[in-house]
Amino acid sequence: MSKPKASRRPATSSMASGCDDLPRVSQKAVDALFDRLAQLHGAHWHRRCREMGWGTEENGQWVSCDAEGEWLAALSHLSAQHLRCGLQAEKARTAKSLQQRGNAFPPDSAMQFAELCQMTPEGLGLPDFDTAWQALQDHAFTGKPYPHEAIAAAGEHMDLHGMASASYQRMDKHERAFRVYYQQVVERYARGDDLKPQAAIVHDGQLSPAERAAMVGEEKARKAAGELAGITPAQALKMMRGGLAHGES
Repeated sequence: MSKPKASRRPATSSMASGCDDLPRVSQKAVDALFDRLAQLHGAHWHRRCREMGWGTEENGQWVSCDAEGEWLAALSHLSAQHLRCGLQAEKARTAKSLQQRGNAFPPDSAMQFAELCQMTPEGLGLPDFDTAWQALQDHAFTGKPYPHEAIAAAGEHMDLHGMASASYQRMDKHERAFRVYYQQVVERYARGDDLKPQAAIVHDGQLSPAERAAMVGEEKARKAAGELAGITPAQALKMMRGGLAHGES
């Protein structure tokens, strides 16, 4: 029986979304992937490799490897972090198959494995979205500390004051916003960026009337500065504050 011709078409762009600046998969990473799949699937993996021609004969023994570069071609648009997520997903798929059917088989193709390589929080060792969302609500409603720095990093962009007083319908909007922010944190983590939260964003409702008035006044000064030739924003603020001090004396 002839071996099916491998597809060289790259996976859809949605699978490689995020972290476009990460180094792409190398042949060394594919070799390591073959080793991990062999550890996961054992004899089933070696049998599949022989059936599909993923390897070569050496001294009368079959050695499983990406001999023709089929896997590298299918995964070349991804990063090592995507492969890490793919392996976690493959482990989960294998465990589920063993539990339900008593057996599990390795991927039929490189493209099938590529479908698993979504950049997910759990694939990178971070809390999954549902866990992160629940932790954010606990923090907003009860002040409970964040259980992970990734959740805190995404939470700094959220309107916690608004969440604490939001209706059930409005919470859906907050959840969608958090999903975007959390995915951005996941991508930062994949790049190796620092996840420590910056200065927290303060909601207007947490400010005193005097603080809100000061913010409004400074914003007006900045706008006025843009309309006055030769006067910088700093000068405009100085003029405004000087006028206020004069008025109070």
